[in-house]
Amino acid sequence: MRWRSLLTKSVLVLAMVAGAVAGTAGVASAATATVGNTDGDGLNIRTAPTTASGSLGLVWDGRVVDISCQAQGQSVTNTRGFTSNLWDYVPALGGYLADAYMATGYDYRIPGVPDCGQTSGDHVPVSQFQGQPNQGEDCGPTSVVTALLAAGVTPRSWNSSNPVYAINRARADMGYDPSWNDPNQFGTNESDVRRALAANGVSATVVFGDFDRLLSHVRAGGPVVMAGNMKDLPWSGNDVPHFLTVAGYEGGQYLVLDPASEPIVYRTSATVLAAYWDNYLGRAGVML
Repeated sequence: MRWRSLLTKSVLVLAMVAGAVAGTAGVASAATATVGNTDGDGLNIRTAPTTASGSLGLVWDGRVVDISCQAQGQSVTNTRGFTSNLWDYVPALGGYLADAYMATGYDYRIPGVPDCGQTSGDHVPVSQFQGQPNQGEDCGPTSVVTALLAAGVTPRSWNSSNPVYAINRARADMGYDPSWNDPNQFGTNESDVRRALAANGVSATVVFGDFDRLLSHVRAGGPVVMAGNMKDLPWSGNDVPHFLTVAGYEGGQYLVLDPASEPIVYRTSATVLAAYWDNYLGRAGVML
């Protein structure tokens, strides 16, 4: 069993009361938990629910945190031999903590705490890497697919078991042959994204240089396909111009579907998105 005792439970109850009083302004909290059993080494805050994802720093034994959702990910075994594949998302830290090291009052899921993939709307993470010839350049077509789903529109050729059909359809709707990788055509642009959306019956507006307008659109309920560079994403770090979908806004966080990263719904801040956006071949977005 992981860190659990009568004393721990008493401390946890007090911590939950304190957390409920203090809280974090503007951030939804579904449960409160306490970090433990790290033997003084601290617990990494991860950008995704795996130990291989980027670290955002450490939290220490006894730290009380507010959890907004839980996700299934890589299994982790704590120093007492307890294993869990659950990860807890902490909005105030901007990342995930391995649930095996968290005193939550439960050995698995916390009743009433949502799954990190369950949000308002149809936010479906889709990887661009499906084995197709253009998979390394298909962030644009894949973002068209995820943006349409977030808007409640079924993409052309959509098959949840084989998303590559919809990705290839979006590339074809942009005017490119999805079966042939043309070395002279690297990736896609904002006009291509709008063209593919129009083929699905969705009108869209391309916006250059107005980051606040894009985020206001998301907060109002409309998804945005946003251009930027992955080097400023804490869960990536690759120096690559990129498209992703900012699919929604919840609990003070923006919900991001990144086709080149883990197939999960990322939750992040306006500051992170601004750093991603403010790059060469970025500073643009397509609003649905």
